[in-house]
Amino acid sequence: MSILRLNVASRFVLVLFIGLLFQAGISVISLLDLKESMRRDRTSEVKHLLETAYSTVVFYHEQALKGEMTDEQARKAASDAVRAMHYDAHNYFFIWDLDGNGIAHGGNSKYEGRNYLTGPDAENNPVVSYMVRQLVNVANSDAKEGLTTYRIPKAGQTVPLEKIAYNRLFEPWRWSVGTGAYIDDIDIAFKLRALQLFWIFLLLMVVASLVTYFVVHDLVLSMRRLSLSINKLTNGEMVSEIPDTGRHDEVGVMAKALLVLRDTSKEVSELKLDHLTGLPTRKLLVDRIRQAKVRSARNGMTNALLLLDLDKFKPLNDTHGHDAGDKLLKEVANRLSRSVRESDTVARLGGDEFVVLLVDLSTEHEKAKDIAAKIAEKILASLNQDYFLGHIVHHCTASIGVTLFMGKTVPADDLLKQADIAMYKSKISGSDCCQFFEDDNEFDKQGQINFEKEMRTALSQHQFVLHYQPQVTLDGQLLGCEALVRWQHPTRGIVDPEEFLPIAEKKGFSAAIGKIVLEQACLQLAEWSRSIELADLKISVNVDMVDFRRAEFIDNFLTIVQRTRVNPARLVLEISEHVLANNVPVVIEKMAALRKLGVSFSIHDFGMGYAPLSFLSELPIQEVKICPSFVQKIFNDTSCLATPKMILAIAASLGLNTVAVGVETQAQQDYLVQAGCNGFQGYLCSRPLAPEEFGQFFRARYQSGK
Repeated sequence: MSILRLNVASRFVLVLFIGLLFQAGISVISLLDLKESMRRDRTSEVKHLLETAYSTVVFYHEQALKGEMTDEQARKAASDAVRAMHYDAHNYFFIWDLDGNGIAHGGNSKYEGRNYLTGPDAENNPVVSYMVRQLVNVANSDAKEGLTTYRIPKAGQTVPLEKIAYNRLFEPWRWSVGTGAYIDDIDIAFKLRALQLFWIFLLLMVVASLVTYFVVHDLVLSMRRLSLSINKLTNGEMVSEIPDTGRHDEVGVMAKALLVLRDTSKEVSELKLDHLTGLPTRKLLVDRIRQAKVRSARNGMTNALLLLDLDKFKPLNDTHGHDAGDKLLKEVANRLSRSVRESDTVARLGGDEFVVLLVDLSTEHEKAKDIAAKIAEKILASLNQDYFLGHIVHHCTASIGVTLFMGKTVPADDLLKQADIAMYKSKISGSDCCQFFEDDNEFDKQGQINFEKEMRTALSQHQFVLHYQPQVTLDGQLLGCEALVRWQHPTRGIVDPEEFLPIAEKKGFSAAIGKIVLEQACLQLAEWSRSIELADLKISVNVDMVDFRRAEFIDNFLTIVQRTRVNPARLVLEISEHVLANNVPVVIEKMAALRKLGVSFSIHDFGMGYAPLSFLSELPIQEVKICPSFVQKIFNDTSCLATPKMILAIAASLGLNTVAVGVETQAQQDYLVQAGCNGFQGYLCSRPLAPEEFGQFFRARYQSGK
């Protein structure tokens, strides 16, 4: 074939040309799909947003059914509320009845009270008449809701623009409730994206051409050098140096192959020693394990494999660089080698993982286990010493997993896995210790026993502490703070709640922890009440849903409040929507009783879908907190853009305060501010703080007016 006759440079150019053609084709296809994708996204957003207005109409209709207001009052209140709802710059909600009469229109109130299906208004405004007819037809369809498109000018303009609308029939009042969004910006965005893709494609062509030139030029020169060396070796000439052996591409592979041909006595292709520490690598270790297994099968001696992992090695690398990390690894290798016999093997698997192979320990299993444990303790003691790394003095510990073996039955890879399982158990136990591999089920059972024992110890020895995360307004005013529990473990340090609360809930410890959290929060309130600057601060406490449903919850709450002598009005109890999923009357009765004492209520993780919307107006709540998952997805998932807006609109219609949890970026906060959020909690403002840190935070940030 003619292509096979091309030289290397020509083939590279051909491949580049084909790649650019594929890129151009992909770009064209993506442009064709872009506009339709943008329309689908806009349609989805409009459909989600309609739920806000529709829920409002349902709410006031239910108020009329309950006798809280007349039907006429409910209709007026519903239309007023829908008329007042706006989002973005030009979009709003509207209501038409099935006869074509305008009920409420957030964009142009002149449409209200007029009929655009029959009569003079319909004849004088054919564009509006067409729009209304489309909406009424959708409401009269079998589905009672759906999507429609029409062209109508924006407010204050005369040129009709295409608009996507979604409306839904509210049958009790024969209202067609809907909203729409103009899509002229889609054409603008489409053209802008096409222009961007063109410039990107042009830039890629230039960059690819330059890269191809340099790659081809380098490759051609390298191939010429290697060809010259090959010719010399073929002719029997001694080549003192093979070029390009340091490369990591195919050229380097060929160069290394030539090096092997030149000097077959050097096993360069099979590196058996770690270049940094000089210790055996995995390949040589596996060979040593194989030899130990063969010898063990003959003499009946038990061997041990110790897998060791350094604790907190990564922070050293991140803080002081890889040079400090390399010095530490070399010193660890030296200490390990000094801790074992000459017949044993110390190897490095990579990173900060080391393996120690102990051979011929004993013919008795238990005695071999004791010897391995003593050597492991010796290693831990040796490593648990200061490391002098130039101008740095570093201290670190290690976690060791041990597995015993005898004979040839268990493969080397399985032995390493067993040691790894045991090492992981060491880390869970608090590091700077060793664990032996046992049956997996036995490990799980023992782990549960240990957890329950540690949890009871933690409860009795007051190891649970509270950190406080500020809640602020946009202008930096402190609204309050949320109490977040942490486990101050005696060996592991601060343990985050994600690690222990799920297990504690399964084991029945959540109510006891909840009581401690409430009591410590009240004690902190009492202490802060003696400070002028923090005297009025409110603390939010998350209430366990199981504990809240118990009959004695209110009595326990009153006992704590009275003993700590705090003002209940400074407490905000956070309950989840799970609490409202059933037995709502009992929940409302408890909340009402506590509300009389001044306690405020907040629903956290609001929007997860557990709470019936119809009950929200009956609940004595003052605040809703937007779930962090919605906040994090604002710019990662376009389908979630409407959810925070809908939550905020519902909260606004019910007169509730809002706090967005998990706000980490300024862009997230800006979006939520535009949507109407008035409170924020997250790392953008502050991480959770210990009590003394919280006082310092308040003085630094809020007394200075920041």
